[in-house]
Amino acid sequence: MHKGFNKQDFELFLIEGLEDRMNKIRNTIQPIFQDIGDTYVPLIQDETGYPMNFHIAQHRRRTSNPPESTWCAIGGDVRGYKKYPHLQIGINEDHIFIFISIIDNPLYEIEMGKALLSKPENLKSLTEQFVLSGDHTKSKVEPVSEQKVIEKLNRLLKVKKGEFLIGRVIERDSDLLENIEAQNDYIKQTINQLIPLFRQLLDIHHEQSESV
Repeated sequence: MHKGFNKQDFELFLIEGLEDRMNKIRNTIQPIFQDIGDTYVPLIQDETGYPMNFHIAQHRRRTSNPPESTWCAIGGDVRGYKKYPHLQIGINEDHIFIFISIIDNPLYEIEMGKALLSKPENLKSLTEQFVLSGDHTKSKVEPVSEQKVIEKLNRLLKVKKGEFLIGRVIERDSDLLENIEAQNDYIKQTINQLIPLFRQLLDIHHEQSESV
């Protein structure tokens, strides 16, 4: 069982100033992320059949404005993760999120988007508790529906800034933030349900890289 989030963790977004907020993130949130990596990287490697790298967002490019969210990522290579489909677990002012993410114009995003539109079985298997986002910099999410999935994937294909994130969230007032065991079960269940979709995306990405 990894260390859990609690309701007090959301107070970090009340802290003004880049360095003060980053100190709070380093001291309270990043140890949770590291524990998440230690817990889930081996599981995801076993289930997908792909080696997994682990990254914690450091927000080094920021010079004045504090981050509106912070996260860790499972996937990519030793240098980074944004060029690849990846699993992202993080926190913003509204919720904890557990997402499969295609963001920031990754390699083969067109091929991945087309594949999900033509073979949506792994998307259709996700329950109504799952949500979607088209912008990793915003906290707004929408309930999963066939129409919304198609809309987000078409935007991914047509718009340079289009993104696709799907998963589940833990709202800031959720009872899961007061019960570490239940919270861990929820995160693990979410990851297990996302693994077939993650494997599908990794297969596409691998096939494309091998054909170059």
